[in-house]
Amino acid sequence: MDRDNHEMNLKELVGRFVSQSGKQHLMDKQLLFERWPEYVGAICAQFSKCEDLRNGILYVRVQNAALKFELFGHKSQILKRMQEDFGPLVKDIMFRS
Repeated sequence: MDRDNHEMNLKELVGRFVSQSGKQHLMDKQLLFERWPEYVGAICAQFSKCEDLRNGILYVRVQNAALKFELFGHKSQILKRMQEDFGPLVKDIMFRS
C-alpha cells in the first residue's frame, strides 16, 4: 500500500514541478512530436518529421512535394485531431519540403 501511495505522490510531485517551472509546454511539444504518426499514419510519418513548434505553428519537414500536397489536403483534419488532444497548443501547420 505504501509503495502505491509513494508512487502516486511522486507522480503528483513531478507534475506540480513541471507545471510550476513552466516546462509543461516542452513536455507537450515532445509528446506531440512523438504522436505525429498517430495523426498522419505510419507511412506518411516515415517520410515526414516534426521539426519545431513556435508561436502555435507546427513546422513539419516532408521529403517530397507529393507528400506535402497530400498532407496539406488533410491539414484541417490533422489539426483538428491535434487540438482535441492538446487544445490550443497547435494553431497551424506549415509543411516544408
